[in-house]
Amino acid sequence: MSEKRSVFRRALKYIAFIVIIVAAVIGLQYFFSTRQVATYTAPLKNVRVIDSQQGSLDQSVSFPGYVMSESMVPVIPFVSGTILEYNVEAGEEVSKDQVIAQVDKKPFELQVAQAQAALDAYESSYQRLVQLQAVGAASQQELDTVSAQMQASQAQLELAQLQLSYADVTAPITGTVIMADQGVGSIANSQTPLAVIADTEDLVMEISVPEKWYSTFTGAKDSLSFSVRSLDGGASSNATLISIAPYVDPATKTFTMKVSIDDPSIFTIGMYVRVDVTYAHYEDVSLLPQSVRKSDGSMYYVEGSTAHYLDGTGVVGNDSSFIVPEGYEDKLFICEGQSYVLDGESVNILEDN
Repeated sequence: MSEKRSVFRRALKYIAFIVIIVAAVIGLQYFFSTRQVATYTAPLKNVRVIDSQQGSLDQSVSFPGYVMSESMVPVIPFVSGTILEYNVEAGEEVSKDQVIAQVDKKPFELQVAQAQAALDAYESSYQRLVQLQAVGAASQQELDTVSAQMQASQAQLELAQLQLSYADVTAPITGTVIMADQGVGSIANSQTPLAVIADTEDLVMEISVPEKWYSTFTGAKDSLSFSVRSLDGGASSNATLISIAPYVDPATKTFTMKVSIDDPSIFTIGMYVRVDVTYAHYEDVSLLPQSVRKSDGSMYYVEGSTAHYLDGTGVVGNDSSFIVPEGYEDKLFICEGQSYVLDGESVNILEDN
C-alpha cells in the first residue's frame, strides 16, 4: 500500500513539473508577441544632381615631337683647302649667295694662271699656223691638232676659274645658321659641312603616331585639325596637315604624320612640343562633365527620389565632358555621392546653397 502511494506521488511531481514548463513557454510566447519592438530605419544617402548643358565637343589626342625646318641645308665646300675666313655663327641670319667662308685661293689662282698661259700659247700657235697654211707651209691636220689643243686648254681654264669661284663658300638658301662648328685654320673638304642653314620661315613637325589611330586619321583626313603648343604654354599655333604616311612601320608599329606650323615665328628649331590632333567635332549636343561617371564609366540618374544605374560603355567624350546617351538628355544625373548609391535606392537630393 505504501509502495503505491510512493509511485502516485512521483507521478504528481512529474505532472506538476510539466505543467510549470508549459506555463512558462506560454508565458514567454505571450510576452514576445505583445511587446513593442523598436525598428531601425537607415537614413537616406545624400546626393547632388546636375542636368546636362547644350554645347559642342571635340575629340582629340596629343602627341609629342620636335620642331624642324622643312629646308635644312648643309653647306658643303666644292673645293678643299685651308679656311682663311669664317664669317658666320650659330643663330645668325644669312641671305642666299652670302659668303660665309673663304678657302685659301692661292692654289686655284695658280691653276687659273697656268691654264691661261697654256691657252695663250695654243692661241699664238694657231694664229701662226693659219698664216703658214695660207702660203702652203702648214697642213690642215696640223691646224686641226692645234685647234683641238686650244679648245682643251680653254676648257681647263674655265674649270680652274670655276674652282677659284668655289673658294668663296656661299649660303645656298636664305635662313638661319643652326650649326657652325668650323673656324679659321680648319681644313675644308667635301665630307664635312661648313655649316647647316635652316629656313625658319617654314617649320614642320613629323609625328610618330601609334598604329591604332591609322584608320581614324586616314578616314577623317580632310577634317583633321591641329594645334601645336610648347610645353610651358608660352607658344601656340594652328598647323596644317602636309601628309600621312601610306604605311605603318612594322618595327615600331607607328606611322608618320607631317604638319606645317602656321605661325613659325614663335617656335624654334629643335623645340620639344606637343601637337593636339582633333579628329571629331560635335555641335549642339547635351553634355555632362566626366566627374559624373564612376571609375568604371557607369553613372546614376534620379527619377523622383530613386537612383537608377546607367552603363556608360560607348559614350562619346573627351577628358572633360561626354555626350549624354540618347534618351537621357532630360534626366538629372548624380554628380556627388554616386560611388555609394545602389540601383533602385531612394536618395536625398541636396539643394545647392
